[in-house]
Amino acid sequence: MPDSFKKCNPYARFPGQNFDTYVQAANNLQVWNAELQPRRRYVLIRQDTEGSIQRVKVVTGLSLARLDTTGTLTQKYQARFNAGTEPAELVSPADTAQIRPLLIHGACSKVDALPTDTPTVAELKPIAEIFRELSTLVGRVIPDAGHDQERNRGATLHRLVCSVLGYQSYADDGQFPDIRHQLLEVKLQTGPTIDLGLVQPVSIEPLDLDGLPEGAVRHCDVRYAIFGACTDGRNVTLKNLVLATGEDFFIRFPQFGGRVLNKKLQIPLPRDFFGKPKG
Repeated sequence: MPDSFKKCNPYARFPGQNFDTYVQAANNLQVWNAELQPRRRYVLIRQDTEGSIQRVKVVTGLSLARLDTTGTLTQKYQARFNAGTEPAELVSPADTAQIRPLLIHGACSKVDALPTDTPTVAELKPIAEIFRELSTLVGRVIPDAGHDQERNRGATLHRLVCSVLGYQSYADDGQFPDIRHQLLEVKLQTGPTIDLGLVQPVSIEPLDLDGLPEGAVRHCDVRYAIFGACTDGRNVTLKNLVLATGEDFFIRFPQFGGRVLNKKLQIPLPRDFFGKPKG
């Protein structure tokens, strides 16, 4: 073993396999001076008090981001929401060429799959059909759970969207996009800032979907349904709808410049993150 090692970028030690390593003696993951990369693999190695390796777990940056409870992710993309003058606006009249082979040909009022299922050939509704169905929600009123319960507002809207799209049951696993079976991300806007998370809508990076070949669907192929709303403190009224592909998203909604960057990101790992120790 050499007396010392040449200094290098600690987040580029395994570029060929696109992963970083972290040795964890406690359930507090610390990422220093680096941004979480959605598609990067993070190898977390769990040691016991004597330094013996007990468990190894590999997750993506997107999975780690969902564990952040502080809301201070290393990077957040944002856009400016403006309602426009139309109650319902279809920015993208057609889907991207990449996903057209997956589209349904003909009417389909009922959907047997779950909203969280991965779409296969002839299961995606065309964006124009989704627009027609979601437009019926404009003017609907939902209970307001309060500013500190934004997720509950979103969950209520999510249920409504699943219903009008013809799903027989509701499901939500908290992953992107919200309604994976239709490659549809749903956002409820009562303010001027659209939070986009770790990935820009226009990204041509592949979207990881079980059951589909890698690269079959990209982030820019996802459809974004943005519902503008107002609240009186008790009820939220859906005032308008804007629907666009990720590819066209920034044509309609200007992106904020810059990014949110922290010097250190601390993520508390759940107690059962590594499962039961060996032995």
